[in-house]
Amino acid sequence: MKSFYTEAKNQLSNCTRIISDTTASVPPSPPASTTPTSNYNSNHKHELQHDEYGYDTDVNATEVAMVGECGGDRLGEDDDTLSRGCPPPTLGLNNNFIASTTTAYDTLQRPFKYDKLRGRWSTAADFYFSCTSHAFGSIVFSELALYVSMFAGAYALLPYLFGVLLYAIPIFGIQTFLGQFSSSGTISVFRVAPIFKGIGYSILLHNFVSLSYYAVIAAVPLIYAVNSLQPVIPWMSCNNSWNTPNCSTHSTYDDYDEDEIFPHSSEEFFRYIIRSDDNSSNPLTISWPILGGVLIVWLLTLAISLKGVSFIGKFMRCVCLLLITLFVAIFVHLLMYVHISWDSLIDYMEPTLPDSHLAIMAGIKAAVLMPIWLLGPGCGSVLTLASHNRFRQDSEKQTYWVALTFVIITQMGTLCTRIAMDHFEDHVALLHVHVNEEHNMRFVYICFAYLFGSFNSISNFWAFLFFFMLFLAELSAVIVQMMTVLRALFDEFENLRRKTSILTISLVTMMLLISVYFCTKQGFQQLHILPDIVTVTHLTISMLLLFVSTWIYGRERFQCDLQFMLGKTISNFKIFLLRFLTPIFLGFCIGDVIYATYSYTDDSYNPPSAWILITQCLVFAAVPLYMVYKVTRTTGSLRQRVKQCFAPHDWHPVDADNRRFYEEIMGTSEMLVILNNEHENC
Repeated sequence: MKSFYTEAKNQLSNCTRIISDTTASVPPSPPASTTPTSNYNSNHKHELQHDEYGYDTDVNATEVAMVGECGGDRLGEDDDTLSRGCPPPTLGLNNNFIASTTTAYDTLQRPFKYDKLRGRWSTAADFYFSCTSHAFGSIVFSELALYVSMFAGAYALLPYLFGVLLYAIPIFGIQTFLGQFSSSGTISVFRVAPIFKGIGYSILLHNFVSLSYYAVIAAVPLIYAVNSLQPVIPWMSCNNSWNTPNCSTHSTYDDYDEDEIFPHSSEEFFRYIIRSDDNSSNPLTISWPILGGVLIVWLLTLAISLKGVSFIGKFMRCVCLLLITLFVAIFVHLLMYVHISWDSLIDYMEPTLPDSHLAIMAGIKAAVLMPIWLLGPGCGSVLTLASHNRFRQDSEKQTYWVALTFVIITQMGTLCTRIAMDHFEDHVALLHVHVNEEHNMRFVYICFAYLFGSFNSISNFWAFLFFFMLFLAELSAVIVQMMTVLRALFDEFENLRRKTSILTISLVTMMLLISVYFCTKQGFQQLHILPDIVTVTHLTISMLLLFVSTWIYGRERFQCDLQFMLGKTISNFKIFLLRFLTPIFLGFCIGDVIYATYSYTDDSYNPPSAWILITQCLVFAAVPLYMVYKVTRTTGSLRQRVKQCFAPHDWHPVDADNRRFYEEIMGTSEMLVILNNEHENC
């Protein structure tokens, strides 16, 4: 016990001051018997200094006198101190309008009750494996990665690394801190600043929107993986019912005679899957292969979601190891197949249009957005995964390992995109000239399909491995997003915890029914723009999380809590990075995505439909609506209401030992623990 308090004192000394240091300048205190412990408990709150607001930072004289008498700096002698009716030793955290802590007994609100059955990872490494598999996906092999490599070349590497350091790692760290410290989902975690709980509901709506179509993204590689097991790969043959009379399986072409280039069988197979070859007037024509794949995805998601966190962690661990193994094997075989040389690698580092500064800048701006993939397709997923960590787990080190793994995978995937693109254009046609399909998934499922289908030996095997790898990656993303939704609901609404299975089955069924729309011709076409719009929401919510954690909650208090949780010192430079540089970078990313999304000039481009825009408006509207609701539901004057709504509410570690240590060191009333125990026994 003594060693823990000594360590905690050393870790927090750089951001707070000990009250007992000021006792020399305070008049002698009254006898201990005349100062009840309850007076101390009513005055000592977990509060922080915010000098920028100009509030009084003087310590109450009675508190100082009591600490002086009881020996406030003797952190290792708390048992003797409490036995004499003295308060526990505290750190001098100053009163402030925003940062003062409130409890359920201050605001007459129902206290937060931790779900003891939510579970933890069986090993600390499960968090790393879950985050890595969640970030791995078909987006790594997408046309965006190709676009960056072709137009920016090696010039994109530095902006990409800046994006990782200034956006991906900081936001990943913020979500990890919020989840691990509070052991809560994306709604209950806003006990840190209750007036912003609407952000949690925005995250919930965001994940519902993402889940509504993401099962389709997971179903497409499953379809390709299953079809690759046939004796003759369907997309390498024209002897299928969906092929047109002009279908071709040519492996060479003359780029000077473009009129003689017929649609390749790989293109026709993709058009058949997404129903873009359907000439009927009904836009809701269903693609039965995709519908079957979506059904399998949701059944697997349901089966895994009904299991405990320990099982999910083991599953994600196996998936991640399998993904990395398959990717390394495919990558090595691909390099051997194309006989890549150092000269080829150097050529890939050169921009395709070296004299076009506009093209290079466009590639650099796209490279800046690539680090967002580290957080995965869902919003708040890292926060949910971190909420199952042990409180003392060194998540900072794991954050760096996840980021390093992600950078390596992304660079390897980018090289694969250049190889696939060159191979397709050398043997089939120019993708952006001769391929009539404009969907943003065409590159992965036309160029890569042709690449692996054209292997001289066991092409079925390598095609199956590649698309099965993509299926596992996208399936893990669906599972983590569903886990984020369920965990948010169970943590926030206590009455739902008794209906875990029923709610899980109901939500999966609802998302399955919504996903049917995206199995249609019209629904799949809207997948072309929907991920870009969701990205805007993702970036904006990240900005709000950063603002709440480092500005509203307070720099000093955020830094102290982080040090208390990790058990080590966090440098002021890292906090400066979070508070100033990361928001600037986020603002640039948001503007870049909005400009790229709404600056299309092609007449054939279909703008997002009205219901997509309405959905995004509803996501953003949840924040101000909840602010109004929260203020109106709070008692007192307007100033008191705002003060209570901004102050952290029941913000502390959930396990008893760490909570008691945290309250004693930070100066929170010990009576809160007693009152909570009495409340639970009632």
